Amino acid sequence: MTQQNVQPAGAPRQSREPAGGEKGKASRKTIGLKAWLLYMLLSLAICGLAFAGFNWAVDPFGVFGDKLMNWYAYDMTNNPRVSKIAYLDQHHENYDSYIIGCSKTSSFSTEKLNAYYGDASFYNMLMYGGDMYDIEKTALYIIENYQPENIILNIGLEEAVSYNVEEDPVKNNLHAKVEGSSALFFYLKYLFLHPQYALDKLQAYSQKSYLPGASDVFVPQTGVYNKLVRDTEPIGSLTDYMAAYPDFDATYGFNDSLPAMEECLSAIQAVKEACQEQGITFRLIVSPIYYQELLTYEKEDLSLYWQKLAQITDFWDFTGFHSVSYEPRYFYDAYHFRNTVGDMALAKMFGDTSVYVPQDLGYYVTKDNVNQRISTCFTPSAEGEAYAQGRLEQAQTALGQTLLSRNRQIPVLMYHGLGYEEDNEAIITPQRFEEQLRALKEAGYTAVLFEDLISFVDQGAPLPEKLVAITFDDGYQSNFDYAYPVLCRLQMPATIHLIGISVGKDTYKDTGEPMYPHFTWETAREMEASGFVDLQSHSYDMHQVASLDGEDCRQGVYPRPGETEEEYIKAFREDFRLSKEGLTENTGSSVSVYAYPYGFHTAFSEALLSELGIRVSLTVEPGMNTVLQGLPQSLLCLKRYTVTDTISAEELLDMLSGI
Repeated sequence: MTQQNVQPAGAPRQSREPAGGEKGKASRKTIGLKAWLLYMLLSLAICGLAFAGFNWAVDPFGVFGDKLMNWYAYDMTNNPRVSKIAYLDQHHENYDSYIIGCSKTSSFSTEKLNAYYGDASFYNMLMYGGDMYDIEKTALYIIENYQPENIILNIGLEEAVSYNVEEDPVKNNLHAKVEGSSALFFYLKYLFLHPQYALDKLQAYSQKSYLPGASDVFVPQTGVYNKLVRDTEPIGSLTDYMAAYPDFDATYGFNDSLPAMEECLSAIQAVKEACQEQGITFRLIVSPIYYQELLTYEKEDLSLYWQKLAQITDFWDFTGFHSVSYEPRYFYDAYHFRNTVGDMALAKMFGDTSVYVPQDLGYYVTKDNVNQRISTCFTPSAEGEAYAQGRLEQAQTALGQTLLSRNRQIPVLMYHGLGYEEDNEAIITPQRFEEQLRALKEAGYTAVLFEDLISFVDQGAPLPEKLVAITFDDGYQSNFDYAYPVLCRLQMPATIHLIGISVGKDTYKDTGEPMYPHFTWETAREMEASGFVDLQSHSYDMHQVASLDGEDCRQGVYPRPGETEEEYIKAFREDFRLSKEGLTENTGSSVSVYAYPYGFHTAFSEALLSELGIRVSLTVEPGMNTVLQGLPQSLLCLKRYTVTDTISAEELLDMLSGI
């Protein structure tokens, strides 16, 4: 018999371990740990890929081509050094010339440069906060990779203060291709950026507007800042401008030396030599600078800098204490001159006499005349400073008088209809109208048209000593019956602003409601041909009346309730197209003036009118206007005095003389 192991009753049961025992248990634990680690690594990899994919897709710096959103205006705002190179790598075949420099460079128009160079296609490679290290590296990359025909370097004075300073490794760094650093690390950095950068871009995109905002300040196709809003802001008197922009009077630091002078000079020489080796034309510009910034430098340091610079290359110098540097309205802020000043500088460089250029702006410096230049340009003027600070009574020297003479004050008078209605002050009697105009003429006033003001601003054309502009709104038949003969007789021209849809009508649109008769196109042609009437726009159909068009009608040029931005832009442009077509096709008038219906206006409407070619816009706000040579914005949103039948000739003269 086989003996069996029998467990005694009551004895504790003994567990039976499978083969392997403790080793099997350890093996299972090892397999579980490996699986967990593999799972974690796989999860991290998936998260990392999703993270990188999110940054690649949104591409807040444009380094990957911004293929999905294609919003380089935003990318360049984040870091123009990086995103512009990424943009140009895709589009450089569209350009053969480059102007490169710090943020001041934006005010040099690529369109103007293309015209002056003849057949060039310029790109503006401005980099805000860019120092000479950035400028040199970028220029050399462009020369080596894009085969340009023309290179312009634009510098200020700050480039000689600091060199190769990178304050932010994401927003102020150069592209790896430009700097010659590791491309792998560069792209990995932007792939694994903090997601907030991408989230910020998505949020900004959801709030994107036709007008540029703080998050999209560039025009990618040209590289310049988008100044659509700032270049259409109405600018009047110096006092009002300084009140609107008090930062001009901020406290400035002081640069007691130019520690990066030698590095700056070496960089300029390196770029010039690279251009010479490749047969590329090279120019150097030193930007206009506001006098307050110029005061932060020592004259001796600047003199030494200029002497050394002139040994390297000839250059156009627009710095110095002159009549532009003392005029705050020629600057967006204390560090950036306006686009119109950039136009002046280019006109000076290329001898364009059709553009107003102050005589003391710009000097072509060579090693032979540099000392002569130094002897005058870095000496400040107490009278210039007095003018800039609004102490005009102290600006009595030649410079002060030059600054003052660029400003002209002009009252604009606003009439509507003429006739005999005792209960309607807006309808002035023919006798009162002639009395007022005759008094103005006898008091020495000369009536001017807005084309005269445009010529004064654009070309510096002279204006009469005492001037006035006469305007009529709406286009009533009474303008022809009563005002036109007086204008011809006294030889005092005026501007009539027509409501396009009302021309030749005496009932309101299709309502059948009677209204004051409006003159016909035939009558309009007769007046325009006389030379004493200029016909301009008062909109085609934006002068709507709630009682006739409905309570939800458009109020002047304001958007209608519920109207989208896209719908508004389309409606505004179509209305102006109809107004302009009617005027040009029926009278031959060149439409450059727009009188706002009811005087309502916005920054949006000013921007749209600018794009449509309007140079002068008129409100109904009372007040005197100041126009400034070289400043187109001084022609925008001009104020007008409403003239009624209750104002006598003497009262009108007193009103104008007391302004």
